[in-house]
Amino acid sequence: MERIRRNCGVSDVRMDGVRARSWKRENRTIGLPSLVVVGIGLWLTAWPVGAAGWVGANAGEAVDEKAVGVDGTSGESDDLQAQIDALRSLYEERIRALEDRVVELEHRLSESEGGAEEQTVEDELAALRRAAATASAEAMVAVGPSPPTAGATSGRERNLSALNPEISFTGDILALVESGHQSFVAREFELDLQASLDPYSSTKWTLAFSEEGVEIEEGYIRYAGLAPGLELRAGKMRQTFGALNRTHLHALPQVDYPLVLASYFGEEGLAQTGLSASWLLPRGWASANEITLQVTDGSAEPFGGEDFEDLVVLGHLKNYWDLSPSTYLEWGLSGVVGRPTEDRDTRIWGTDVTLHWQPPGRGKYRELTWRSELLLSQRDDELGLTQEAMGGYTYLEGLLRRNLYAGVRYDWLEDPFSPDAKTWAVEPYLSWWQSEYVRLRAAYQYLDSEFREGAENRFTLQLTWAAGPHKHDAY
Repeated sequence: MERIRRNCGVSDVRMDGVRARSWKRENRTIGLPSLVVVGIGLWLTAWPVGAAGWVGANAGEAVDEKAVGVDGTSGESDDLQAQIDALRSLYEERIRALEDRVVELEHRLSESEGGAEEQTVEDELAALRRAAATASAEAMVAVGPSPPTAGATSGRERNLSALNPEISFTGDILALVESGHQSFVAREFELDLQASLDPYSSTKWTLAFSEEGVEIEEGYIRYAGLAPGLELRAGKMRQTFGALNRTHLHALPQVDYPLVLASYFGEEGLAQTGLSASWLLPRGWASANEITLQVTDGSAEPFGGEDFEDLVVLGHLKNYWDLSPSTYLEWGLSGVVGRPTEDRDTRIWGTDVTLHWQPPGRGKYRELTWRSELLLSQRDDELGLTQEAMGGYTYLEGLLRRNLYAGVRYDWLEDPFSPDAKTWAVEPYLSWWQSEYVRLRAAYQYLDSEFREGAENRFTLQLTWAAGPHKHDAY
């Protein structure tokens, strides 16, 4: 969330070594800015209109002469240029006179003590405004309105280029060394398309290209502005469960999703098709609170189907606190309930907490993030028994120097189908942003699982690059 800072100003203004006091009477402010506006107003109203009129009139005469076969186009152009130069000189003289008068009034304001002197300055200011309005009207009458420009279109017509969606592209490749095996993996190439449809709605499409084929990772329409703080979505989307499930694979703070998300929701996390409503509540017990309710088709792995008779319902509450100008705290609660079969239910609950520190003015060189998440899985088995399993992760990441991050993540979980089988892992990593377009990461993971014989060691090099207006979007 963005922080809102309100800055207070002072009424005194210093310009060119002269301190001018702002006189406030009946909600009117008299000072150098108001006087400058008068001069600029005269220039902006009179000069463009006059020039446009002169250009339009003389251009019309040139066209008429050409139509009847009159030669001498070069001479007419010279005359037109001379008239424009004369008009420019005239208005430059008038502007210089106004500038001299502004300087004079500035000095008088700086030396004025109020009373009659102040009233005199106000009267002269009013006279200058009337003079500017009169001069503008006279110029309009003298030269007439400027003709419409060629190719002018209605304001309701949209520029054709604005109809094209914004296109972004992301590449993500890995070099792996694990269990004596080395490999290169083109993990994912992502094409992201975003566009505004009308004042109320926009759309986003994310296509993922991998060795397994092409997949629609996300594709939805989004409505905003229908009511204060309300946002609606319809389509396929990464769901708002916890802190990291919504994040795309290439934008994760580590190489992979935490083990508990991949185990309880599937390798790609929780992404389904349906409806979503999010409401940013009026400020209550926190700096900001958001409630999300989603109803989807149950196509994810733990819910095992795509039948609308077996809907999946998800709820999420996010709370945000500004603890100080440099620190914020987020705490969330999540729950998702579905029915894979008529007599079996799946319920997954979660809570997450994030503490982020980034000092103002030093944000490019100092930053620290601590995030943890805990999940509880309740699944009915074929015998009607409920299997309860827990799992979670925690990680700490800090900015060592500009563009260089270091962190470590710890994972622990019980298998959702065999809670007695446990897995844990620790993963230190380094991430270096070559630029805002390119990121390189090195990570080492030590994993120990009761499903494996012995521990597993894996070393990963990751290269991620992106282009376009929405490069490295988290979601």
